[in-house]
Amino acid sequence: MRLSRRHLAACVAASALAVAGCSGSEQPTTPANTGKTTNATVAAERALPEPPGKLVDVNGHRMHLYCTGQGEPTVLFEAGLGDSSLVFGWVQEKLSATTRVCSYDRAGLGWSEPTPGPRTGEQMVTELEALLKAADEPGPYVLAGHSLGGLLVLLFAEQNADDVAGVVLIDSSHPAQDEKFASLPMVKAMEEAIMAEVEAIAARAEAGDLEPWDVPISTDLPMEAKEQLAALSVQPHMWQTWIAEINAFPQTLKQARDAGSLGDTPLIVLAAGRGVEAQLSFQDRQRFGVTPDDIKRYDTIWRRLQRDHLTRSTNSRLIVAEDSTHYIPQDEPELVTHAIQSLLETLK
Repeated sequence: MRLSRRHLAACVAASALAVAGCSGSEQPTTPANTGKTTNATVAAERALPEPPGKLVDVNGHRMHLYCTGQGEPTVLFEAGLGDSSLVFGWVQEKLSATTRVCSYDRAGLGWSEPTPGPRTGEQMVTELEALLKAADEPGPYVLAGHSLGGLLVLLFAEQNADDVAGVVLIDSSHPAQDEKFASLPMVKAMEEAIMAEVEAIAARAEAGDLEPWDVPISTDLPMEAKEQLAALSVQPHMWQTWIAEINAFPQTLKQARDAGSLGDTPLIVLAAGRGVEAQLSFQDRQRFGVTPDDIKRYDTIWRRLQRDHLTRSTNSRLIVAEDSTHYIPQDEPELVTHAIQSLLETLK
């Protein structure tokens, strides 16, 4: 089975398919440095494109932060599992015409260097806080998190309530999704297949046998972004980090369950209108025995979880992206832009 990188991300990032249990263990792994260095790996590292933003020293490792525009509050993007700041390129360009906008790469992803710490939600939020402080990018923030990034946004808001002016959850993961999807056998089967695919790609990268043109890239990104993503995707530590975020996902869910209410902080829940069927090929449905009833049950559960996000604030509303799959920032970037702009208008 050869899945596109977008399909991999959508499935593994806890929306198209739930991640809980995909590693067979609840112990998080770290992006390990195996000490293996090949000519291909060295060449790939040296061939990296210039980052659009700046590399900031955060406790001894560099993290990539890309900020554009002026004004406040600052819109701060948090990408999904395994994704980089590149996924918000369209939206950031539009929003920066009217306010400050920042996107960044979590440690081990994009242009950011890996760290030895666990890839749990709390760890990643701690690193983000340190990055913003080191870069002197103060709040208030409007937080916009996609998929796994939605959980990180909720954890950040819990710990920095005074600095959060608003929240946008973009087809966000939900703390209870592992429990809700436990009754669907298709989820575990697909999780295992996706994990095997990612591990196989990681092994090729580690051996120096992965070239930029070997990595399937979403066609929904601008050409420059696709070329950058292809170059970044041959780095072994990126795939190791991806696997580590997957393995730590059960802990992240648990941590997010303990996050408190947003009170009356403005909240927009932006939910995908197209269900899981739009993200599974006919071959995948046949291979894993996915029935129409499975698809219906999955979509019903996911939509209920999105509506449940509304209870996090007394000042919330739901927007359905009717023409989007899980990857709303690429399917309907103008809708994401409009949702964030409408929240910003309420803060004036």
